[in-house]
Amino acid sequence: MYLEKPTVNSILKGLKRLSVSDNTQFLLLIGENCKLNLEELVLSLNKAKHLFIGGVFPKVIYKNLTSDTGIIIKMINLDVVPIYFNSEEEFLNQYADYHEYKFTTAFTLIDGLSEKASDHLTTLFTHLGNNVRFFGGGVGCLETKDKGILLTNDGVFNTGTIVVFLNSNTRMDSKHGWQKSEGPFIVTKSEKNLIKELNWENAFEVYKKCLKETQNINLTKENFSTHSIHFPFGIYKEERDYIVRDPFDVNPNGHITCVGNIPENSLIDILAIEKEQLESISKIMISNCLVETKGTPIAIMFSCISRVKHLQNQFDEELEALNNELITKFPHCELEGALSIGEIYSSGEGYLELLNKSIVLGLAY
Repeated sequence: MYLEKPTVNSILKGLKRLSVSDNTQFLLLIGENCKLNLEELVLSLNKAKHLFIGGVFPKVIYKNLTSDTGIIIKMINLDVVPIYFNSEEEFLNQYADYHEYKFTTAFTLIDGLSEKASDHLTTLFTHLGNNVRFFGGGVGCLETKDKGILLTNDGVFNTGTIVVFLNSNTRMDSKHGWQKSEGPFIVTKSEKNLIKELNWENAFEVYKKCLKETQNINLTKENFSTHSIHFPFGIYKEERDYIVRDPFDVNPNGHITCVGNIPENSLIDILAIEKEQLESISKIMISNCLVETKGTPIAIMFSCISRVKHLQNQFDEELEALNNELITKFPHCELEGALSIGEIYSSGEGYLELLNKSIVLGLAY
């Protein structure tokens, strides 16, 4: 269900129109410019005895449209209570009750701008491993800082992670289409999501020189975010797709801040994207998520907000292609989701990473 410019009352009325069973939980994806008082929303939902989780995103997705003032409401069937945590200890204290629970997928909402984001994913992977698939997106606001971005029945949170355990039959895929432009470079000095040195030289100076030589761009610290959004880093993984990292800020020391950690001694390339890489994404992703069924799956998609800013009008074409491909296979299925700050995906093979500039698509049957 999609509501544009919702109020607490319109959300409550919308929930009444949905069929509710004892183990039904609501997922709320909220555009960052919704004029909602989240504390009031939580109190009202609790008073109505609704179970829910939610997150605030730069924009939400409904079919082939995006909005920063809308809300997506989706029903999910759960057998266990979602876990909110902001440390490994908090996660383990709550997860102790679920060690014997069998589930297929860990749906995850995470503070995409937090320097703890990668640590939280490490916590999940360490204790859940490859026995589960991971899917989700990074919450956060681009325009307003220090604002509540995660909500559960327990309240509104300014940071942290929510994980929801699902035992439904799920299929998911991730794509980005980015290719090597220049490299490789060795990350000779870094601290979490801060790159300090590349090839034993100041990170900004190396990046600046590369963009000048290859793109004729005169990069400065003042125009950094304007240009860097088009030329992300890719962490090289043997026999795997790049893990894309968005460089979004540079400090006075020439250290580059990225969305997501970049380990020291990793090999990275500077990436670019070609239109030809985009045209096949929708068909490939939908095909990889298909299961023969007579029913209609629940479809959720997260696409990186910086991907949208790079692609601009091409993103509208990409979204429309994904929506059209989906309804070709499932005429009554609605593509819903959010433009996220980082994406979460793991098919059960390989390490769990916070992705950037990517699309993740999940179908629950």
